[in-house]
Amino acid sequence: MKVLDIIFLIVVTLFITYSFLVKEKVLDHGIKLKYFKHGDGEAIEDGQIVMLNLQYFDDDGNELLNKVGNDPVVLLKDSSWKNNGIIYEVIENLEKGDSVFFQITTEKFLENDPRLATTPDSLKDKLLSFYCGVENVMDKDEFENFQRKQYEKMQNQMNNNTEEQSIIDAQIIDQYLFDKNIEAINTASGLRYVISEAGSGTNAPVGSLVEVHYTGMLLDGTKFDSSLDRGVPFEFTLGQGQVIRGWDEGIGYFNKGAKGTLYIPSALGYGPNGAGGGIPPNSILIFDIELLDF
Repeated sequence: MKVLDIIFLIVVTLFITYSFLVKEKVLDHGIKLKYFKHGDGEAIEDGQIVMLNLQYFDDDGNELLNKVGNDPVVLLKDSSWKNNGIIYEVIENLEKGDSVFFQITTEKFLENDPRLATTPDSLKDKLLSFYCGVENVMDKDEFENFQRKQYEKMQNQMNNNTEEQSIIDAQIIDQYLFDKNIEAINTASGLRYVISEAGSGTNAPVGSLVEVHYTGMLLDGTKFDSSLDRGVPFEFTLGQGQVIRGWDEGIGYFNKGAKGTLYIPSALGYGPNGAGGGIPPNSILIFDIELLDF
């Protein structure tokens, strides 16, 4: 083997050995960083966006912050970091891929907090323990692209979940109608409706101000709302998104004076969030309707 090759191997070996040996780094303020993992060696520059996994605990081991995984801390690196406190000094000394542990006193942590004039004596020397990992470092264009992809991914997941729930809802509604021997009209959206008493004239058009009496129930018959109980009809402009989608579509099948029932799948109602305590997530809704006027 040539001498230059031997020297090269020695240098590489020393570099690798050094990388494994360097487990700690002491900053200007005496903060000691203990490394779990070293990153790619590129410093964070002004104008870059930093995504951090960050956890910290008080002196008794109580978790005070947990921003990891899909919910990281996102910071824009700029000149203000030099005045924002010791945590920013720590982050400024990290590189993409670094993962570290460090401890600081409560006094040091809070000395740049404008909400506190002084740190209480009882807390000054209490140690806070931090685990910090630089998940990613991006410029603004890269970050905007990342956000767009994350939004698209979230939307696709929501759409997939909605499609799956719509299939489940359709099966449940159809079984309910079958068991009750109810003949309902199915629409392309998944809404089912029955006109039990015909009215007169044309159906209510989009954009019309409609006046409706209604009683809303869950599929098990639990009543959650009724305009009849209040003795006051409900008014809204049809097709303008002022009500749930099942109403915006369903009321359009009624003419003046008509009575009937809407069977609304959760995607056309309040979806996976529900509506307060009365309407749980993914609830199928039943509304007995009377279209009084428009």
